[in-house]
Amino acid sequence: MTLRGASSILLAALGLALWLAPVGRAAAQDAEEAREGAAPTTEEPDPTRLDVERLPPEAIPITRDLYAHGFFIEAQLGGLGFVGGPAGFLDGGPWAAIDVGFEILDWLMVLVGAEGSMHNSSAPSPPARTSIEILGGHAAVRLQANFTEAFAMWISGQVALLIATTDLLEQFGFTESTTAGVSYGGELGADWHLRSRHHSIGLLAGVRHYPSLESFISTGPALGIHGTAYIRYVF
Repeated sequence: MTLRGASSILLAALGLALWLAPVGRAAAQDAEEAREGAAPTTEEPDPTRLDVERLPPEAIPITRDLYAHGFFIEAQLGGLGFVGGPAGFLDGGPWAAIDVGFEILDWLMVLVGAEGSMHNSSAPSPPARTSIEILGGHAAVRLQANFTEAFAMWISGQVALLIATTDLLEQFGFTESTTAGVSYGGELGADWHLRSRHHSIGLLAGVRHYPSLESFISTGPALGIHGTAYIRYVF
């Protein structure tokens, strides 16, 4: 290829580029004007979703209707101590429970569960100091007041069947401690529902009367006071 031929090709390519440049700018401008003139698209609210970060805050008001309802499981962990009864013979100790329940209405629940606590003896020797477990099961009815979509408070009545695992208390006159005894009382709790359909957490405190943990040497009724934190999962 001669120098003149190469120059001709270069000039032709340069001319074509200069001719296409305004055409491309005009096409881009037309596309931008079309986008600006188009109506904005909106996304309809999905009532089954709680992750509303991509929607305006007012699009989906969060209510308790969005949460799961029905059967639930609840795990509790805290402590139990006594006033009267075995208070002078047992220290306070850790207490745990696992419950299965059903939410009949948004303000009414029923529960059944198992529980247990562990206590060190505090009576003077002999016998040698040791530990004792109090195990059993319980049933409860809860009435709940829902103040916001997340916060609620509840009160419950309970009845339980409990037994001590050793004869330690029998040696101090608590003759019915190793037989299954009925206990009854109530609880007060505060519940916080997480931004999840299934989970809530809370705190509770309760008082029960333990007739089987009373003896002729104890002063006053045997009252057990417990407090726990809990987490609940609703299916």
